[in-house]
Amino acid sequence: MNEFNNEPKTGFDSTLVLVSYILSLFTAVVGPLLIWALKKDDEPLTADALRHIANFGLSYTIYMFIAWLSTIILIGIVLAPAVTIAFYIFAIIGIVKAINGEAYKPPFTIDIFK
Repeated sequence: MNEFNNEPKTGFDSTLVLVSYILSLFTAVVGPLLIWALKKDDEPLTADALRHIANFGLSYTIYMFIAWLSTIILIGIVLAPAVTIAFYIFAIIGIVKAINGEAYKPPFTIDIFK
């Protein structure tokens, strides 16, 4: 047995999930979607967590687009910053959960990728 292997035996790669959440801060959809597409057939728990991150990025990108578009009717002046801040807060919560080795599905995430 390799004493340097600190990976838990549960089939959950928390490092890959952590990297995907960090990428979502900068690319929203593209980074997490690429990681999920490459790793979706490896470990079921990791693939499920990566799918949630890709869905999170796409869902909040759609929400942000609609919110920023609604600035035309003035409600977006409040709504757009709130959605943007929520995206970053939920991504940071996901980063903390990934560091602790836990899976996390952010609120209001639409299951687009199945």
